[in-house]
Amino acid sequence: MEKTKRKEMEFQLRRTEILNTAEKIFASKGFYNATMAEIANASGFAIGTLYQFFEGKENLYATMVSEKLDRMYSEIRESVNREDHIVDKLEKLLSSHFHFVENNVDFCNLLIRGEGATLSQGETVLREKMIADYLNHIGYVEYIMHQGIKTKALKAMEPRIMACTILGIIRSFFYDWMLTPKDTLLSDKVRSVLDIFLHGVGVEVRE
Repeated sequence: MEKTKRKEMEFQLRRTEILNTAEKIFASKGFYNATMAEIANASGFAIGTLYQFFEGKENLYATMVSEKLDRMYSEIRESVNREDHIVDKLEKLLSSHFHFVENNVDFCNLLIRGEGATLSQGETVLREKMIADYLNHIGYVEYIMHQGIKTKALKAMEPRIMACTILGIIRSFFYDWMLTPKDTLLSDKVRSVLDIFLHGVGVEVRE
C-alpha cells in the first residue's frame, strides 16, 4: 500500500514538473515553435516519458491551460467564500482575479496571443471547456449578487447583468494592464474598480 502511494506521488510530481516546464516554454517560444523534445529536456525527462503522460504537444498544451484555469477558479472561490459580507466578497473577487494575472503574466500573455487557436479536436474540447467554465463562473458571481440583493447590500437589479458587468470590468482591466506599460500593480486598482461598480461614475443631477 505504501509503495503504491509513493509511486502515485512520484507520478504526480513528474506530471506537475512537465506541466510547469511546458507553460514556461509555450509562453516564451509560442505553441508552434515549442517542441516536445525541448520540453522534455528542460524538465529533465526523456522524451518518451512525456508521451507516458500526454498524447502529444496539443494534449500537453490543452491540459496545461485547462488545469491552470481550474486552479484559478478554485482559488477565487476559496478566497471569496471565506468572506461573510457581500462587499468584502466582491473585493476578494476583484483582488483574486487581479493577483492571478500579476502572478501568471506569461500564462496570461499566452492566452492573449491565442496560441493553439487552430488546433484540432483537442483544442475544440479545450475551447468548449473554457466556455463552460466561464459560464459557470458567471453563475457563481450571479449567486453572490443575488445574495447581496437579498440582504439589501445591493440594489434590486438583474443579478445576471450585475455579474456580467463586474466580470466585464475585470476583463477590461486585465487586457489594459497586460497590453500597456505596467507602471502600477493591477491589484492597486481594486478599490477604484469596486467603487466604480458599487457607486458608478455619474454626478448626481440636482434640480
